[in-house]
Amino acid sequence: MITLRRLSFSFLTKASRGRAIGLQVAYHLPRHRIITQRSSVLNQIRLNSTSAKEDQPSLVDRQGSNAQVEPSSDLSTKGGKIPRSTLFKDLLKLIKLAKPESKLIMFALLCLAISSATTMSLPLIIGKIIDTAKPLDEGEDDEEKEGDAKEADDKQLIFGLPPTQFYSALAVVFVVGSSANFGRIYLLRTVGEKLVARLRSRLFSKILAQDAYFFDIGPTKLGMKTGDLISRIASDTQIISKSLSMNISDGMRSIISGVVGLSMMCYVSWKLTLCMSLLFPPLIAMSFFYGRRIKALSRLIQENIGALTKVTEEKLNGVKVIQSFAQQQSVVHGYNKEIKNIFNSSLREGKLSGIYFSVNGFLGNITMIGLLVIGTKLIGMNELTIGDLSSFMMYAVYTGSSVFGLGNFYTELMKGLGAAERVFELVEYKPKIINNIGKKSRLKGEIVIKNVDFTYPSRPDVIFENLNLHIKEGENICLVGPSGSGKSTISQLILRFYDPNNGQITVGDDSCTDIKDLNLNDYRRQLGYVQQEPLLFSGTVRENVTFGKQDATEEQIDNALELSHSLAFVKNLPDGLDTKIGASTSTQLSGGQKQRISLARSLIKDPKILILDEATSALDSISEEQVMKNLSRLNREKGVTIISIAHRLSTIKNSDRVVVFNEKGEIVEDGDFNKLHYDRNSHFNKLLKTNKLE
Repeated sequence: MITLRRLSFSFLTKASRGRAIGLQVAYHLPRHRIITQRSSVLNQIRLNSTSAKEDQPSLVDRQGSNAQVEPSSDLSTKGGKIPRSTLFKDLLKLIKLAKPESKLIMFALLCLAISSATTMSLPLIIGKIIDTAKPLDEGEDDEEKEGDAKEADDKQLIFGLPPTQFYSALAVVFVVGSSANFGRIYLLRTVGEKLVARLRSRLFSKILAQDAYFFDIGPTKLGMKTGDLISRIASDTQIISKSLSMNISDGMRSIISGVVGLSMMCYVSWKLTLCMSLLFPPLIAMSFFYGRRIKALSRLIQENIGALTKVTEEKLNGVKVIQSFAQQQSVVHGYNKEIKNIFNSSLREGKLSGIYFSVNGFLGNITMIGLLVIGTKLIGMNELTIGDLSSFMMYAVYTGSSVFGLGNFYTELMKGLGAAERVFELVEYKPKIINNIGKKSRLKGEIVIKNVDFTYPSRPDVIFENLNLHIKEGENICLVGPSGSGKSTISQLILRFYDPNNGQITVGDDSCTDIKDLNLNDYRRQLGYVQQEPLLFSGTVRENVTFGKQDATEEQIDNALELSHSLAFVKNLPDGLDTKIGASTSTQLSGGQKQRISLARSLIKDPKILILDEATSALDSISEEQVMKNLSRLNREKGVTIISIAHRLSTIKNSDRVVVFNEKGEIVEDGDFNKLHYDRNSHFNKLLKTNKLE
């Protein structure tokens, strides 16, 4: 098998000469992968992943103890990033994000055309008005001058209209232009807000649809952390929205103004226009190189912001630990380093922007002075009138502003592309495990783990090798062993957060079915899972209990609370079931109360299989005894298969069957509690003597 894999890799390397080095780097990268710690919030997102739309070839291919992560077809072979597309393809993908708002954008562009036409008509109008103001003869007396002026005003036409009619029409044009400008701003603001709202919703849904491999490895090969994900959802989407709404408007306005202005300049004086056009090549070249650089800097800044958000989230979650070790100063020092990274990269962007715009401004000023000098000479040669030169200079200012506007438009567009690359990494990442495809079937509670090998994708240690375990329907089984022996990993595999490298896991339904063939959403709805450190969402007790069954009746809620020994303390809360709980609001619950609410949340689904991972570790002895009695009754009366993972002897002795693991993840004993407990030479007793079980 290893030989075939290496031959296949060699073939791919030869077939893709341009990427050979990148493939080799990606092939050996997993040996040196940095193992990072996931926050509790990120774990909860991972464990509550619910849906996905697309499938993906396997991201990993491991062989026993030599398990390694292979390069995926949708991941880059250079540093674990998605390959950079061409600028045109990136731009096309960015523009497609605004497709649902295309009608609004078209109306906004129509308003833009009207308002721009109004603005660009001003220089020509002003020039004509100046030329109509002809000087009167000096030899005439005051009365004659006044009479001649009135006669000139009556006879002088501006664009074929008498002055009174012309100025009235001009006022109407200005009103229409202002109204169109309002429409442009309002419509594009609407487009921007709709875009960012839709994009954030899409990203959040995509994250919840990801499997555990995404959080362990992800597009970056180092896993996705909560802070970075928050940065992409909150900050990157805002940059993209700005790039596709007001920035597009400003860019189109600059294009229209530039084209019209240049055309009118040619109409007024082609000689002056030719002189001004000498400025364009250096400006275009500068804008091109500046845009490429600003795109890279924009992405770097967003990555630094993501890192800062990650550190902020992590440290605030652990503020009590920080205070208990009196490490506030060292944590602030580390936080300041992240701030400095953002400061330095932003400073580089500011320096680059300063150079670009100052050079552009200098060239523009020099050009304007040159045009004035040449223009006055043309007036002296009677090739231009004063009104013509006035119109030309105003058009030159508009055209120059348009060129600078296009430079700014290009800059913002490159920033949008930099942010879009980070967003597309999430949107285009395809999960290995798909939640909403496969067979829907009613479970019977039997689980068979057959010849399973497993290694976590984020670390090379082998957890299981050729593991076999048969859990019968309606059985109450407890998994025990030292820390790191793989007990909790069993629950991860049964819930199919991960797939085994080899072997299979089947569950009993109408027939023994591999869980890979089941609809994962339907399958998980029939499972109950309670963690040692459960997360309760901000909201009411009712909302938390009914999280997995939102149509639950009051009777079902009370029954679940009764089974978890929670009904009494919930009734005594200030507002009962409607009491606000959560990480940051109102009533705070103890660890044991949180575990019981979490247990009620699982029991209300009426699961066929219930997995308890140290689910009663925070309970007092009286509460734990009552919970165990209720679960035993549930096991007997409804045939619910219960899988407990525990270190506490009080939990273990309530199980019908005890499976003991050693440090290597091997099953060394399997029997009832009394048999193992009274066997002095059993591994179970050795764990008790070494205080690895309480």
